[in-house]
Amino acid sequence: MSRHPEARPPSQAPRTLASRTLTPHRSRQRTVILVGSAIVLGVVNSAVHHSASFNGWIAGLHLNDPQLVTVLIGSDVVLGVMALFLLPAAIAHDTEELREDTYIGPPSALVAGLVVITVWQVAPLAMAAGAIVIISISSRVSASWTIPAVCASILSSLINELAFEPQHAGVQWSSIGFTAAVTLLLVGVGTVRGQHLRTLRKSARVRT
Repeated sequence: MSRHPEARPPSQAPRTLASRTLTPHRSRQRTVILVGSAIVLGVVNSAVHHSASFNGWIAGLHLNDPQLVTVLIGSDVVLGVMALFLLPAAIAHDTEELREDTYIGPPSALVAGLVVITVWQVAPLAMAAGAIVIISISSRVSASWTIPAVCASILSSLINELAFEPQHAGVQWSSIGFTAAVTLLLVGVGTVRGQHLRTLRKSARVRT
């Protein structure tokens, strides 16, 4: 019986490293961190936003009608909780993504993600969740997913201007432009991340 442990095949280490680094299934701990961060940042953003509206800290957000403030807070809670509830599904991945570069991801992730993005400008509670989802969708590096996400983000800003900003007489196109710019910035971050992950996957396949 040999005293030396059996040598591990040289290809096993790269494969193990690749499976740990590139697996599309987010660990439970990572998902909890992302959702927890979205909740904390969303609550802070919501509290600041509604406090400014009620107390007049920011002139552009001030509302004189307490009942209207209550309605807006209620809609924020309902839509924000829905977005946070859908966040895990929106950032879900599938193991097939490791084997096929042409497979983008589960359609349910796109549907859930578009719902979250549609309300991320409407509900302050959902803003952080929306940013996470935009990065996640664009990291799949697919125009068929990224373009609808950008459109949903701009639509969210437009809905917010038309229905959730009663203190403004008309549509503030500068606000919509700002949302579009932020969205494109998040898309850029996600695309760079996605390209990096694809490079790692290709390198792992060559080594194995």
